[in-house]
Amino acid sequence: MILKPSRLHAFAFLFPGPKVFYKDLKKSKESEGGKMNFEIRMEGPYDLSRCAWAFCHFPQDGTDVWIPPRETLPAEYHRLHLVEEEPILISVQQEFPLQDDRARLIVRTHPARPRNASLLEQRVRWQFHGEASLDGFYRKARKNPFLGPLVKALYGVKPLRPSTVFEMAVIALSEQQISLNAAIQIRSRLVRALGERIVVEGREYRAFPTARALAGRTVRDLRKLSLSTRKAEYLIDLARKVAQEVFDLEGLRERSNEEVISALTSLRGFGQWSAEYLLARGLGRTEVVAGGDLGIQTLVGKYLGPGRRLTEKELRKMLEEWGPHKRWVVFYLFCASRLGLIGMNRL
Repeated sequence: MILKPSRLHAFAFLFPGPKVFYKDLKKSKESEGGKMNFEIRMEGPYDLSRCAWAFCHFPQDGTDVWIPPRETLPAEYHRLHLVEEEPILISVQQEFPLQDDRARLIVRTHPARPRNASLLEQRVRWQFHGEASLDGFYRKARKNPFLGPLVKALYGVKPLRPSTVFEMAVIALSEQQISLNAAIQIRSRLVRALGERIVVEGREYRAFPTARALAGRTVRDLRKLSLSTRKAEYLIDLARKVAQEVFDLEGLRERSNEEVISALTSLRGFGQWSAEYLLARGLGRTEVVAGGDLGIQTLVGKYLGPGRRLTEKELRKMLEEWGPHKRWVVFYLFCASRLGLIGMNRL
């Protein structure tokens, strides 16, 4: 069997949902004397506890800090944002009111009253993608003999979007033609070298480098961080276009898939794979999949297909039936593989 029932059952048992932490979170809010900054209402099933447990097992570049639940303490997510040159640390916990099935995320900041609170709130709402519901995908996946058990084990797990489109563009460029682990190691060096740094209560946090920070570097600087010469050139060229407002990456959020692909592929270093990857992961277009991705071809072919890596044409055809849920199919297979819930091969 490819599925590993003991791990699936253990995962579901250990993380039954966020309701068990509701009373403790409520007490915490009351004791803080109104320091809560804003809340995010999440459409569809969402479980921060399971997200924290899952994502803390993933390799990270040092910007996202996931803290799983500890005894009676709820799960938390921390991230340092740089908003208009102001470093703002966010701390996110989940509240699950007894009278409403919609999850609520409580977001607090350090400093407690940032100057750019409105821009920060927009960025965090974008990152958590609260309007994206998993309900439709779950209804369809439960009928699939392979995906059904994965949905039960990973119920409520949803990926974050990178906090800016620029960050996602850097992710896409860095992951071209190398393994995911190697790309994340390179990005972690980039974050340590160029990201804003603060220390709060003894813990160090780093923000993802801005376009301005990257634009001021040379190819030689980035080569020291293990980037290839070509990728260093691509990143610097992109960063300078964004910093000088020659190219509006953030404006792509409001454009159609076809327009985004056309705009991105006009940039150095961006092809069809990078553009589709940015659409799916960076913009949250769940109907899109990077069809040329060898890892996705292998993952889908092995578990939902003939047991071998698919061609790009075969992959696109196989995922047609999933309509607006293609991204979720790929994510849940990837997540289950990373966590060892299904048999693992190097992708």
